[in-house]
Amino acid sequence: MIVEIVAPDEKLIDLQKGPVCTAVRIRRNGRHLLCCASAAVASSKPSHPEALELVYKLYTINCLVERSWRFGLPLVLAGINGGFQTVAVVGFFSPLAVMALGPWCGQLLDLTPRRTALRFIAVVQFAAIVTAGLLMVYVLHLGPSLNLQRSSCFPVLLCCTMVERLSAFASDIAIERDWITQLSGKTNPEALSSSNAILRRMDMLSEMVGTLCFGWCFTQLGAAKALIALTAFAAVGLPLELWLLEKVAEATPRVMVRVRSLARERAANPPVPSLYSDRHILRGILYQLGLQMQQTLWGWKLYLKQPILPASIAYIMLYFNAVLGPGGLMTAFLASRGLSGTAAALFRGGCAAMGFVGTWAGRLCISRLGLLRAGVAAITFQAVLLAGAAVLYKRVLHMPLEVLASGAAGLLGGTVMGIPVAVAVFSALIMLSRIGMWSFDMVDSQLFQMAVQPKEAASVSSAEVALCSGSELVMLGIAAAFSDPASFSLLVNLSAAAVLGAACLFSAWVFCCDGQQTLQGALGTA
Repeated sequence: MIVEIVAPDEKLIDLQKGPVCTAVRIRRNGRHLLCCASAAVASSKPSHPEALELVYKLYTINCLVERSWRFGLPLVLAGINGGFQTVAVVGFFSPLAVMALGPWCGQLLDLTPRRTALRFIAVVQFAAIVTAGLLMVYVLHLGPSLNLQRSSCFPVLLCCTMVERLSAFASDIAIERDWITQLSGKTNPEALSSSNAILRRMDMLSEMVGTLCFGWCFTQLGAAKALIALTAFAAVGLPLELWLLEKVAEATPRVMVRVRSLARERAANPPVPSLYSDRHILRGILYQLGLQMQQTLWGWKLYLKQPILPASIAYIMLYFNAVLGPGGLMTAFLASRGLSGTAAALFRGGCAAMGFVGTWAGRLCISRLGLLRAGVAAITFQAVLLAGAAVLYKRVLHMPLEVLASGAAGLLGGTVMGIPVAVAVFSALIMLSRIGMWSFDMVDSQLFQMAVQPKEAASVSSAEVALCSGSELVMLGIAAAFSDPASFSLLVNLSAAAVLGAACLFSAWVFCCDGQQTLQGALGTA
């Protein structure tokens, strides 16, 4: 049975409220917009619920290891000679690796069978973490007199952290933008929003549990034993990940084991071999490098051709928010304004808790408002709160701590539980803004899952993440150039302006450029 729905000129079909039928064909002004032969078009039940449960467990184990490592390495590095500078160098080169090699990794993902790709990624990530962890144990054994950046251990550590970041990036792209789409159903918005929300809850829960456990081990056992415990946990987690991968493949053999259509196309039309590959080693290497460059550029071209490009650019602009979030710069600033170590930890925990709230709020808004209007609501909510935080900083928080704690700061003067009222309000605005940020993150992921063709999912998503890493690098460079505390207001204004610009761009795309029609057209060809 085929049901045809004809939309009048002034009204578009809401994808969240489509009928449940064997095939749906949507037309507007006689033009085909969407054709879907699926019984789960409007159903909230995913296509493969058993396999999804296994993927959630797999993702949780991976996040526990990764988040513990991301928290533990800077903590250990900070205690050695030249550690803070080492943390800055590692923090710079890790996103640089994603920016430079991310699109190429996406190409490899699109050319590799799903199970094989994720199995290889898990092994590489485990090897990078264990190698770097044991290397740091050796560095700690040598004593505090060692200058890590001038030793032969530093290049190895830097390579391991870059490989770990790349493998984590590839794992997130494969699971979130490809596996979840295939197992939930590409044309099933309710199931996709539910799966995206669960993934983010598992991510934030893993971050809280992982950092808490490593912090306890670091305090009670010392840095070396904490690293040994982390590498042991990674060694236990790898077999569990591989076992869960096999269970997913057994549960959905036709979906997860098959070779991607793009890989089949490349196999049917292999590149012409170079005449120099067998005659001269150097020319052969240069040819292969040129081929990889062509594939990388092809990934960028695919990304720029996507109909949802304005929404993706708006999401990338959010990464220019360098300080108005639970990062190291904001933690240092709050500490300089009267927050104790416990209060700073509560601030980071509060941001994570608001992230949990954001996953539920995002799913509710998507079901009530539709995908695009939910995105407008989420990013506008974040922009308004951060704009308020920037105004509060300009009016009050630039004052010395003694003035903030007294009544000279007006209505926001004085303290509450030993914390200046202005600092408490400023922190609360940032924490609440995380609700909008995580809700919009869900919207962006679902837009990619619904509008990007499966054979191009990894290539397109990796290009977006590479640009996000580039945005981080730009803001890190600005923060390094204006490291004087007196210049902190510049970073606050840039961060608030970036989020406000992202909100304006996304809203203009939805309401002025008819983003709903663009999305429906993309669904008709995906």
